[in-house]
Amino acid sequence: MKIRNQARRRALIRAAAAGALSLTLAFGGAFGGVALAGPADDITLGIQAPGPSSAGTGASQTGASGPAGSGQAQQGGQGTAATDLSFYNQTLTDPIVRPVDGYSYDQMLADLTLLAARYPGQISLQVIGQSLDGRDIYDVIVGNPSASKKVLIQGAIHAREYIVIPLIMQQIEYLLAGQQGGGTYQGRPLSELLSQVAIHFVPVTNPDGVTLSQMGESGIRSPQLRQIIQTAYVLDTAEGRTQLGYDEYLRRWKANARGVDLNYNFDAEWNAINPALIHASSNGFRGTSPLSEPESQALASLVTQNAFSAVVSYHAMGRVLYWDTQDNLKAAESYEMAQGVAAATGYSILGSKGRGGLKDWAQKTQGIPSVTIEVGQSMCPVAFSEYPAIWDQNKAVAAYLASYVLSH
Repeated sequence: MKIRNQARRRALIRAAAAGALSLTLAFGGAFGGVALAGPADDITLGIQAPGPSSAGTGASQTGASGPAGSGQAQQGGQGTAATDLSFYNQTLTDPIVRPVDGYSYDQMLADLTLLAARYPGQISLQVIGQSLDGRDIYDVIVGNPSASKKVLIQGAIHAREYIVIPLIMQQIEYLLAGQQGGGTYQGRPLSELLSQVAIHFVPVTNPDGVTLSQMGESGIRSPQLRQIIQTAYVLDTAEGRTQLGYDEYLRRWKANARGVDLNYNFDAEWNAINPALIHASSNGFRGTSPLSEPESQALASLVTQNAFSAVVSYHAMGRVLYWDTQDNLKAAESYEMAQGVAAATGYSILGSKGRGGLKDWAQKTQGIPSVTIEVGQSMCPVAFSEYPAIWDQNKAVAAYLASYVLSH
């Protein structure tokens, strides 16, 4: 298996340096995402928390598809509609990334290989770590790798939240296609924007957990890890933490393959997180120590080795944004960034102080403005029928973040 992983890694790196196909943009069409409601019993999360030094003021919850209305076609004189060149509103005539229900880690690898071949010189791939079950964790860089301004966007740190993988992959492809095809962001050439910023994407932080949630126990290769998962189910059942059958328990799994909740594994109020839970579990176990897991170590190393100007984590669900933590070194900046993301997505801003997560650690110990974006409304795994709306709400986020860090 190690040989196969090494061969796949070499193929990806070779593809990043090779030229192949080209992509054209059909500028006449626009992606028409339709908002889809969740189940009737979904909890409505519409409360907006005031930011630092504010009196309840926040981003407008109008559902605009981009900052400052950037999702709307520009209007020419005397009512004539000008051509909308906004990169995220174009129709890709031959897209590589084709979102499907249960878009997998292996599909991501295949698509990264094709993207690297189609866009030589525009995309860089690097392996930043390996999961417990031997899957590489990829950092995908779009823009100028040498730029002083850098953004990190990561997703699928929670296994069952894999709806965010095709979202991040489409964000990558649309940036590449827009850069190549003359697309714009708020009237500015996208190529100019990306020449000044490096956007780092980690589409799948928790590849073992995602595979377990999608495929069940058969997706885990290591007998030792399968035993840990089985034991977690026995203990969670005995303690009343779950009443689900085994297959559904795995489908709703959040942790990595060792039963550690990776978004509780960072050193930000770590000691206060579920101290009574001392064993592997589908969710909620903080681990034996901060950064005890290779997946969280990979993210932490990526952050400490790069002077990121912003960090964004994609999660599911709720259509809400989280921006704060205890002793937040970048509270005002994080809230300001959340306001911009709210304008882009139409999501509500909540003031809950997170702990143990990447966002919290980045704000508290690294001094980096950070936001968590929760997509979708239905119970995780989020229903794939929501995906068109999720894409429409989030298609401009990466470009907004690039523009934000350049202006701050």
